[in-house]
Formats: sequence, structure tokens, C-alpha cells
Amino acid sequence: MGNLLETIYDVLFNPRAAMETIAQKKLTGQALVMFTVGMLVPVWAVYTGIKGAPALGSMFVLHFIGSLFFWVVGASVLNFVAELAGGHGTAVGLFAALGFSHLPRVAVIPLGVIAALLPDNLRGIAFGFIGLLVVIWTLSLSVAAIRGAHGLSGAKAVLVLLAPLLAMIGAIIAAVIFFGAALLEFPLHF
Repeated sequence: MGNLLETIYDVLFNPRAAMETIAQKKLTGQALVMFTVGMLVPVWAVYTGIKGAPALGSMFVLHFIGSLFFWVVGASVLNFVAELAGGHGTAVGLFAALGFSHLPRVAVIPLGVIAALLPDNLRGIAFGFIGLLVVIWTLSLSVAAIRGAHGLSGAKAVLVLLAPLLAMIGAIIAAVIFFGAALLEFPLHF
């Protein structure tokens, strides 16, 4: 996997092995290019479709900076959870592998063009199907990145990916229970 195009090919056709190699070699430069292309190309297509929007350039830059921030934070959190699950990789390796999990977002543009050419009654279904396909493909590449970077089984990699979401849901449930119990303890009087 010497250059970016070879790496992309490997991610497309042998994702687990490719993600393992990306993590081992810590291909952060290639990952940054792939992340940038994966984030900015679809966003650029959407923003250019909105003609005359004020502060379009600012929205574009803020979207990129926010996405980059969430990539770094997400990689850090997932690395911590993967280590708790018995993984033995590095944070930089997982960061690089997760950068390539944004590859499916580039497919939104050609698939969106095809969907836009469909009859009106099929267009919405096609756009929904494309969105679902891209989300599933991105999540499967994220699981492959966790597996490859930390040497975890598929089931553990899925749990690592879901752990932050499950923790947030648990925290929300606990807060609702706590708030509900507090309301029962101190009833409101009007």
C-alpha cells in the first residue's frame, strides 16, 4: 500500500487487512487526505446547490473544522474503549484507520445524481436508500478500522463502536430517573 490510490483500492476490496495495514503504518497523511475528500466533496456539492446563501464559505470552513474535531475526539474515545476491551493498538493507528472510514461519503455525489434523474415518486426512496447505504458502509468500515487497529473480534469492535452511544443513552436515562425522583420528592405547588 504505497500510494493513496492503492490504499483506497485495498479499503474498498479488502477492508479488514487494509485497515490493519493503515493502522500499523500509521498513514495519517493519507488518512487526512481521505477524510478531507470524504467530508468536503459531498458538503461542497450540497452547499453549491444552495445558491446565494449568506456566509457560505464560513459554513464550509466551520463544517470542516467541526468534523475534524469530532474525528480526533471520536478516535480518542474509541481508542480508550478499545483498550478497555482488550485491544492492543495505538491511538494514532486507529486515528489513521478511522480517517479511511469516511470513504463512502464520496459515493453520495454520483449516486445522488442518478437518484435525481429518477421519476418523482422514486426519487425520495432512492435518496433514503442511498443515505442508508452510505451510513451502513461507513459504520462497517469503522468496525473494520477498530478491528484492524486493535486486533479485536468483530463482535468486540461493534461493542467498542456502540459503547459511547450506549453510555450517553444510559446517562440520559439516569438523568431522567433522577429528575423524575426529584419531582416526586418535591411536588410542585401552583
